[in-house]
This record gives sequence, structure tokens and C-alpha cells, in this order.
Amino acid sequence: MFINFWYAAARSSELRDKPLRVRMLGQDFAVFRDAEGVARCVSNICIHRGAALADGKVVNGLVQCPYHGWSFDGEGRCRWIPSLGRTATLPARARIDAYPTIERYGIVFAFLGDLPEAERPGILEIPEWDQPGWTFDHYDFTLRTNYERSIENALDPAHTEFVHPAMGHQGAEEGYRVPEFQIDKKTWGAGTMLEFEPPPPRGLWRLLRKPGTKVVSGSGFHGPSHVWTYVHITARAFSHQYIYHTPVDELTDRVFFVNARNFLTHKLFKKGADRRSMAIIEQDRGIIEKLEPMFTTDSATDQLSVRADALSMHYRERLREWTAKGWRVDTEALARERPHARAVTIPCPARREQPGWVLDNIPLRPTPTQEAR
Repeated sequence: MFINFWYAAARSSELRDKPLRVRMLGQDFAVFRDAEGVARCVSNICIHRGAALADGKVVNGLVQCPYHGWSFDGEGRCRWIPSLGRTATLPARARIDAYPTIERYGIVFAFLGDLPEAERPGILEIPEWDQPGWTFDHYDFTLRTNYERSIENALDPAHTEFVHPAMGHQGAEEGYRVPEFQIDKKTWGAGTMLEFEPPPPRGLWRLLRKPGTKVVSGSGFHGPSHVWTYVHITARAFSHQYIYHTPVDELTDRVFFVNARNFLTHKLFKKGADRRSMAIIEQDRGIIEKLEPMFTTDSATDQLSVRADALSMHYRERLREWTAKGWRVDTEALARERPHARAVTIPCPARREQPGWVLDNIPLRPTPTQEAR
């Protein structure tokens, strides 16, 4: 799990009158709307006595602790300590970590890290969102696995042949092979597109694609947890999927799935589209949740990779780069501590500008320079 990236925290519709408790990267956060209706995300731990802010209230746009009423704004600043009175000067350290947010595509994204704005990677954009002729289906679900395994599944062009019967021949075609492909590398990710010939279409699909015609499809990643998959059924019928994975913890992956399509867009076709999408999701689940080990590995010997695994292997390479920057959460260090003995939090951008924070930063894997000391 990595800091310094954007994570899908909640659906916009989930934010109502109370703070919402959201767990990401193994830590809890309180997500709420301020007085102007702006979505806010702050550390869930009250710095006074450690109560859960998400169990409190939103009063006049401030999140109020349920224990002693300390109230914090969306920037993490304490605005009221009831026991001191309304006119008291508040301690300079009376602040909690607050994280930048973007509300887009019906999702509230939070930037969990301390990078200044100019250095932050963006979110995976959905360019079709404002274009006419597209409809959007939304699916939320949770997988019992490490999120990196989910990402690698999406980046794997060879699994479709065997995991998804509507798109593969189950190895029955004698000439089957994954074609050669090139990886298109970006600043924060990579992807590829390739052609394949699925089984003959059935039902309504026969209106879109003739038997024997090829489909152009591919996937890519943006940062450690955002994925896109494009399926071009014909030269004009496109399904573009944007999938935002949020690691709840090391073994729980919450998935926010947006499927954009420019065919069969009438609402009468939504039930069928939902049924097909959920069938594919469950086919992947049946494999992903039983993989061993549940974590990706950098070992050169405990898994055997081939040419078709090139994009997944490039993903692992990028994870190593972000680990070398000191952005990977050190879950092993956390596990060595006595449970509940110390409260830690994801560092927010303000920590680079202001000293004297109450809570410690979550431990991060040491960089190569730190390890050499």
C-alpha cells in the first residue's frame, strides 16, 4: 500500500448528515461535507483522547468529536474546545491531518500523502464523462485479496481466454496465443491494446459484431490502484471501464467500477448490461480470491512468468520505483508493534509546512539511501 496517490474514498451519495467512517491503507478516516457542501477527508483520530471523529456529528460544517466536543474544520484545524469556552485561544498543536479531495464521476477521491500540489499524480480521468452518446454504469464491490493481485488480473491479457467464457474459447482453438504487444509507458502508469477473436456472438451481440471479426481490447494502470480496460467490439461500439481500487487493508480491496459504453444506451438495456458486468466480476472473483500467495512477489524463482505477463511485470517494476521513493506503508513494522499501543496517521501536505503534530506518521518502508545508513 502506498501513500502519495489519490484513492476513491466514497460515493458522493454516501455523504449525508453524519461523518462517514472510511478505512483506507489500513487507517480510518472521517469523510464529511462542510458548510459549503464540499467533501472533506480528515484523520479519524481525535488528538485529545483518541475518540473516533466519524462517530461524532457535523455541526455548522465542522466535524465534532463525540467524546468531548472538540470540533475540526475541513483543513484539520480545531475551531472549538468546549471545555475552554468559546473565546479561549486554542493550542497551536490543536489540528489533525486533513487530505485534499476531488469529487468527480460521483466519487469522492482523497489524496493520502504529503506531496505538494505541483508534484501529485492526478486521478485516472474519464474523458467520455461529458461527451454525448455515452451511458455510465456504476458497480461497487469488495474483494478479499491484496489489491495488487486485482490490478495484475486486469493487466493480464491471457486470463480472458479461460476465465471469461463469453470472451474466450477455453483453450479449444488450436492456434490460440496471445499476440505480440507493445507497452505504452506513461509518467504514472502504462498500458497496451491488442486484437483477439472471441467466440461467435450470441443474442443482441449479433447486432453489433459479425462472427469471425476481431475485437480490439486492452488495459493499463495509473498509479498503484487505478485501472482502465477498453473493449472495442467494433470500430464504433466501445466499452471503456475505469476501475478505482482502494486498499482497505492488506487483504481487502474495495472497488469502485465505472463502465462507460456508447452502444445499447437506452435504459431498457441496463438490466442486461448489469447482468453481464456482474458475471464478469464474479468470474474474476472466483480466481483472484484463491490465489497463493495473496501478495505479489519480487522473487525470481517462486513464480514463472512468460511473454504475456509483460505488462504485469512492468506494473511490479513501477511499484518498486514508488517503494524506492519511500511511499510504501511498512505494514510489517506496524504488525510488530503491540496492538493499539500507538496511534499513527497518514501524513498530510500541511506536515511539510507546520511542525509540532500530535500523532506520529505511519511507518514507511525505508528508501535505499536510508537502508544504507
